[in-house]
Amino acid sequence: MRIAHEMAAKHDLEIIGFDTAGISEPTIREIAVAVDDMLAKYPIPLRGIEITETRDGRPSRLVREQVSEGEQQGPPANWIVLDRAAVANPIRAAGAVASATRTRAGRHDYDERPVYVTIVREFGRALDTAGNFRAHQEAQRTLITESLRGGGSFGHGLLDPGTALVEGFTEVVLRGDRAGGVATALHGALVQMAKAISVDPDEP
Repeated sequence: MRIAHEMAAKHDLEIIGFDTAGISEPTIREIAVAVDDMLAKYPIPLRGIEITETRDGRPSRLVREQVSEGEQQGPPANWIVLDRAAVANPIRAAGAVASATRTRAGRHDYDERPVYVTIVREFGRALDTAGNFRAHQEAQRTLITESLRGGGSFGHGLLDPGTALVEGFTEVVLRGDRAGGVATALHGALVQMAKAISVDPDEP
């Protein structure tokens, strides 16, 4: 819990469920490292992290906190919600990450640090929401162009550009210069749109 409390204090986060989740110290440390890395490179309004039991089989999800009437207006803060069973069992977490990841590139990287990857993926989703999902149009153009060229690594993304954006973002974060061209383009669109909206939130 010391590691979790230090993470919360450093980034002004609320944490729920860490004391009852039964997860190991290395796993909590991995969560803290991932949050440190992501907030340093991609600052977003993050309210907290919750570990709880989920029933949909997903290792994680992003929840946007609603702003109540009379509360100071600002960008809605995000909660990262982690499935207790997934983070308590590294083997299960690795399987959940593998099933959620559709790209072929970088699969080895995903297998090695499943909890870290889970946090990275949720930051990708948070950037998408921060940009009001406006990166989807650019993602669709990128995916169609790639499809016409015969590329197949993001084939499912034509039906779900939001998923493709998260996959591209995750690949770039994990692989850096070794990431593919499509992933790099998707990552760029996601980050650029999130920055544009934060500079001018009333942009049409």
